[in-house]
Amino acid sequence: MRFTSKKSVLLHRVWMHMVAIVCVVAGITLSGCSDNTDESNLYVMHGQTIYGILSENQDFSIYTSLLNRVKLSQRTKSTVAQLLQARGHYVVFAASNEAIQQYIDSIYNAKNYDYTQIDDSVASLLVLSSIIDCGDDDDAFTVSSLGEGAIERTNLADRYITVAFEQHDGKAMVKLNREALVTTQDLEAVNGYVNVVDHPLVLSNAYLPQVIDEASNLKIFSMALKATGWDKKLVKYRDEDYEKEDHNNGRDMYGNKVDQPEHRYFGYTAFVEPDSIFHEKWGIDMPIVEGGVVTNQATIMQQLEAKCREAYPFATNTSLTDSNNCVNQFIAYHLLPERITYDKLVIHYAEIGYSYLNPSRLTIDCFEYYETMTEAHRRVLKLTEGKQTDGIRINRCCTYDEDTYDELTVTRPGIRVYSTNGQESSNALNGFYYPIDDILVYDDDVPGRVLNERMRYDISSLLPELMTNGYRRVNRNISTQMPTGYFDNLTFSKESHYNYLSGYNCGWPDFQGDEQNITGQYDLTLRLPPVPYEGTYELRWAIPIYPTRGMAQFYFGTNKQNLTAIGLPIDLRLYADNPTIGWQQDTDDPATNREHDRVMRNHGYMMPPRHDAVSTGGAATSSLRAQTAYQRIRKIIYTGPMSPDKVYYVRCKSVLANTSTQFVMDWLELVPRSVYNGAKPEDQW
Repeated sequence: MRFTSKKSVLLHRVWMHMVAIVCVVAGITLSGCSDNTDESNLYVMHGQTIYGILSENQDFSIYTSLLNRVKLSQRTKSTVAQLLQARGHYVVFAASNEAIQQYIDSIYNAKNYDYTQIDDSVASLLVLSSIIDCGDDDDAFTVSSLGEGAIERTNLADRYITVAFEQHDGKAMVKLNREALVTTQDLEAVNGYVNVVDHPLVLSNAYLPQVIDEASNLKIFSMALKATGWDKKLVKYRDEDYEKEDHNNGRDMYGNKVDQPEHRYFGYTAFVEPDSIFHEKWGIDMPIVEGGVVTNQATIMQQLEAKCREAYPFATNTSLTDSNNCVNQFIAYHLLPERITYDKLVIHYAEIGYSYLNPSRLTIDCFEYYETMTEAHRRVLKLTEGKQTDGIRINRCCTYDEDTYDELTVTRPGIRVYSTNGQESSNALNGFYYPIDDILVYDDDVPGRVLNERMRYDISSLLPELMTNGYRRVNRNISTQMPTGYFDNLTFSKESHYNYLSGYNCGWPDFQGDEQNITGQYDLTLRLPPVPYEGTYELRWAIPIYPTRGMAQFYFGTNKQNLTAIGLPIDLRLYADNPTIGWQQDTDDPATNREHDRVMRNHGYMMPPRHDAVSTGGAATSSLRAQTAYQRIRKIIYTGPMSPDKVYYVRCKSVLANTSTQFVMDWLELVPRSVYNGAKPEDQW
């Protein structure tokens, strides 16, 4: 039986553990019990549990006392201590008595405050923030395996723990949440690992605007955030209506019981210029802070507004809270409507040369395109990262070698994104901010040069809820059934059975590994991202070919309720070498390959790109273009005019009575005419 709620799973494990204790005791005292006890079913474990390790060490007596005090939920008497005695896969970051006492004293402003008298909320925060449950299906991870960014699984308080590295006595040590040093790591127990930290892993429950405001070096951005009213728009956290619904009815495309999301969180990401960057690049005065108040705020806002008028000359409304105001547009272009950990700002998985088992070794450039929170004009921000970029870059522009895809000419280096803000916290309850090293504006070169290219979007990147709620590009193979109404940008009928598959380590020919798999009498409509400028574009859709697929009619337009059918229904079961498609395998002759490409385009199709490969953990080498099975060819859905000021939708509807056939969404492309019909042929990447 699968349990969909994290708390239900924890309660189930504790209950099984208690049953095991009763059964073992009964086996000792009652002669009628069998001598052949199934120890795995009875949860008899040889060796020490996490709780056993901690309870035997007096340095953790306060921590273990709190473990026995804190309940798993308000509806049960079961404690976290019982959980850590049960079978499972847990990672615990335990703080010593001294560390916890120092934290408690700072909270209550008293010396040696009695820890037994702290509020239940403080006790729960100390305990739940220190434990990560790795689930039934995955082993607990080790600290030694972590990289910079954030631990993939949230803790029992549903917060991400960020990871950084610091040198101490010539040795690289792991620091969590910018303040907790891991002093002892990876003590193995039968149900996971114990790690010792020198500070409790508690995080502020402040929303993102407050965390930005509390940073000592972000005063200018914070005052602009407040002046424009954006601080009041970044405070959503959890969909409370969703909390009231039953989420125990998930089924995969084969009818097996799977999870549905337990929660529907909202989140945000901000790219923020430090005060020193505003001063260096725009000549804005450094803030003068006296008694916690910026005394030269009026002067700074005047200087900032003058610079924003230069950057956004057509945003002429004088009200700072209006979306057509220059400062408002400046701030909005820094904001994304999803919570993204640093290591997932740019997704790496199957690009040529890359191994997802060795994530620190980057190869060719990868891109992510994000629609920002600008309201008056829809705008896109591009992130790039590869072996040559020196970190993540915003709105970088390059030319590439057509054979190797190495960078040739960097015409716009892009703005560097930093993972941390020194010792300042950047991890808010509902998101993250990242410092940047230059002024971020949507100047003419962004749509005219940076985004004047083939823009390839993983469908998952168009659904912020997947990232915010911890589903996109996870390092484990999961299947999750998403209920109707979970996404803002994707709507589907109740007859559509939608499953998100992470695809990790599955060897699928999916861009970035994951896919959306829909069965039933499906009918779904996706809101498309904006194009950068008015012109003629191709909308291309990745067509996953396989006998279990079906037939779908595509629709396109701006009236979501009345979209126009585009062409005939597409049979997703036809293999690519069918004459109506015209695929032929590449040869050693480039001229012959170009002719094959021409034939396919005449039929409305294109070969898969060279950029990515089928990856099983080793360095990806065999391009999707060379793939002869499970192909992902490109179908040109629409060619015609598009405008950045209009919202476009694409609808996909099953035309078969068979409800078991699958419709797979993987990726799409928006391509300007300057690329597909320019002076230079479009590259194969």
